[in-house]
Amino acid sequence: MIIQLLLVPALVLAVVLSLRSRSSLRGQARRKILAVLTMVAGVLAVLFPDALQALAEAVGVTRGTDLLVYVLALVIIYLVGSTSVRFREQEARLVQLARQVALSDAALRHVEAMAARSQETADQAPVRGHGAVEERAPAR
Repeated sequence: MIIQLLLVPALVLAVVLSLRSRSSLRGQARRKILAVLTMVAGVLAVLFPDALQALAEAVGVTRGTDLLVYVLALVIIYLVGSTSVRFREQEARLVQLARQVALSDAALRHVEAMAARSQETADQAPVRGHGAVEERAPAR
């Protein structure tokens, strides 16, 4: 059947494309194009159900709804894979941010501790009397 020759490579392609990195502009463009194509195909399937049936028969599927289910299954597989990759990338970014915040906080505490020690040292230093100032007893 023709549908098997179409679905197997499409399934492999959906999985491979969904597991690629999302940070590139090409990946973002690919997601947007896929979304637009899915929307257009859905609208056309609703407006022209006979065309979907004819396309299904041409590729060896008995009903147009079965063809639609096959295509939607491919789209769902792609979306699940791409969502998984996106979550992993966000988790890695979150870990990196948490590490940076922890290091910044530790550096700030270190600077504050050094400043506090410096102040304590200055407070404990002996105070020398000034030669010009003498302590006078109050006059009666």
